[in-house]
Amino acid sequence: MDELARHLSLRARQLGLADLLPADAPADLLAELARETLQELIARGLLPDPDPVVGCWSAPRSDLH
Repeated sequence: MDELARHLSLRARQLGLADLLPADAPADLLAELARETLQELIARGLLPDPDPVVGCWSAPRSDLH
């Protein structure tokens, strides 16, 4: 299991989602997990950052550096 999958599964357990069917899980907890998942994907450069900050490590780096 990679680091991201481990992190997300731990977070799902912390939120109490591990033993629930997604259809039965509270919407606010699912939204929190989804928000954190998107933040992680953006931080890892797997999704574009909709509001990049100059010098932020999550922004794509130039090949010149």
